[in-house]
Amino acid sequence: MSEILQRWRLVFARGEEARYLSHLDAVKGWERAFRRGEIPVATSEGFSPRPKLVFAAPLQLGMLAEHELADLFLAEKLTAPDLRERLSAGMPRGYRVLGLDNVWIGAAALAPRLAAADYRMTLLNVEQPRLAAASERLMASERLMRDRHKEARTVTYDLRPLILDLRVGPSDPAALPPEIGGIEAGPIAATGLWMRLRHSQNLGSGRADEVVAALADEMGMAAVPASGTEEEVEAAGERDGALATPERDASQPPLEVLRPVRERLWLAEELER
Repeated sequence: MSEILQRWRLVFARGEEARYLSHLDAVKGWERAFRRGEIPVATSEGFSPRPKLVFAAPLQLGMLAEHELADLFLAEKLTAPDLRERLSAGMPRGYRVLGLDNVWIGAAALAPRLAAADYRMTLLNVEQPRLAAASERLMASERLMRDRHKEARTVTYDLRPLILDLRVGPSDPAALPPEIGGIEAGPIAATGLWMRLRHSQNLGSGRADEVVAALADEMGMAAVPASGTEEEVEAAGERDGALATPERDASQPPLEVLRPVRERLWLAEELER
């Protein structure tokens, strides 16, 4: 392992060109950027040393981001203008560095200090009053038991304490395809949803797609993931019909997510201010 002489906190955004990159592919893209910019990144120990770049939290596939955090450890000291110039020489497509902060090398790790994340998205096939009522019922509930599938096992957990806030409002015009237009423009309803979810290594972390699925269940609808293809949208409707219950109306279209964005990651000390 190379000696660490400097630690930079990167604030960055992820745009359309990178939204379908897996976390592993994104890490490889950043590592290529370090090589192109000849950035003296410190490396880890082991048989296959890796550049020391630590993300606060991985991004879900299909998710855009406006304020992500990562710590970059250097084996040589660089000034902020020098590091920014070197990064700009080979940044992975779809990523932008928004800020650089010279952090004390011995400061606590990012992930344990992460407290919450803000998300926004547009939901198709639901009117604003109906979604607002469902959100209020979720926030008023004491428990919200859900199943999370992990490889070959299913874990049952309480989603409710992971939801810190839910708000419903107008849809994002940038999220809507031209053929749909605004909520007043056509027969397809589109509503905006904002949420703040807990992110904690000890208490658990909320996932935006699971909140959407819980809202869909509350309204008796099927839900399509944000990264769903046209075939997956159709499949969701077919599953809804095959698994129809008195609580779920198989005749209505599924709840579909458009342009989900993680607006910001919050460290504990930032929320306490």
